[in-house]
Amino acid sequence: MPTPTPEPSSRLDQLKAALAAASAAADLKARGRFLVLTHRGPDPDALGACEGLRQLLNEGMGYEPVVATLGEIHRAENIALVEELGLDLEDYDSIDHSRFAGVLLVDTQPEFGHTVVPDDLPVVAVFDHHVTPTSESEASVPVAFSDVRLKVGATSSMIQGYLKEAGLEADSTTASALFCGVRYDTADLSRNATAVDEDAYLKTFQNADRGAIARIAHPPLPLNYYSELSRALSCARRHGPLVLALMGQVENPASVAEMADLFLRMEGCSWALVGAGYGDEYVLSLRTDPAFGRAYPLMQRVLDGQGSFGGHGHIAGGRIFLSDAGESTVRATEREIRTHALALLGSKGEDGIPEEGRPLTS
Repeated sequence: MPTPTPEPSSRLDQLKAALAAASAAADLKARGRFLVLTHRGPDPDALGACEGLRQLLNEGMGYEPVVATLGEIHRAENIALVEELGLDLEDYDSIDHSRFAGVLLVDTQPEFGHTVVPDDLPVVAVFDHHVTPTSESEASVPVAFSDVRLKVGATSSMIQGYLKEAGLEADSTTASALFCGVRYDTADLSRNATAVDEDAYLKTFQNADRGAIARIAHPPLPLNYYSELSRALSCARRHGPLVLALMGQVENPASVAEMADLFLRMEGCSWALVGAGYGDEYVLSLRTDPAFGRAYPLMQRVLDGQGSFGGHGHIAGGRIFLSDAGESTVRATEREIRTHALALLGSKGEDGIPEEGRPLTS
């Protein structure tokens, strides 16, 4: 009789095998210790997934994980999530890499420009739901275990699935963080949600701190939020289904995504593109409504080969590295972005110059 083909091992088993191999190969002082990283300026999904992975590695597998972040957290809801839940986040720049057997990347991938991958540590695992900017054959960083699910609405949902498979119940802090991750990336299951997201949303809410969740959803807003709201309203232009707001330099880069979310709610708006300079980068956020299509390919065409970007479903973000932070450089970048965005609409006047569009306020 032919030998039966063995059933493929579960993702959890594959992850355990990758972690065990990395730990065994590491120096004695680094064995059993792993560094958990995500993208710069992490959002609720990144933070929630990191917290869930921390519990999985610690309670489910007996490892010692350390979660570290790079770059400031700016958006008020994201700051509130960290403070309300008391998340233990180390500063990446102060990390001693020799303490760890390897790196696990969460809500991002090695090829993304807004992610730093240590060149002296192996990437043991990647958990993400964003479109990969390069094909697997072009990836420059080898990864022992990769779980990238493009149709899943939140990475936090994926990590909750691992906890469930491992027979672990998320504690209150972890459940609250995971719930916020699923909630914000799926807009309360109204956007890009799958059965995996629905299960995670309901399960984590059962154990979450509901008072903390309410405070995270409605945090105090800094004064610069209102000044940048005013700037966004004054510079925004309506081009048919598109609302385009290129804001010059801003104090808070989180305002870019916040304004994109706000403009998409405008009646008749099918997609919103907002950008601003912050330091030596130009930051972009793009949103589309469910009927318009996916945001990722639109962002790809808007950037036209510049910078780096990522996205899933109806959300995309990008950043262009600037030669300097001067006003003329920012304005020149904005002219290119505007030209590329309006070219997607075929929005040009008789002289071939993109039309000005209609202001939102008089």
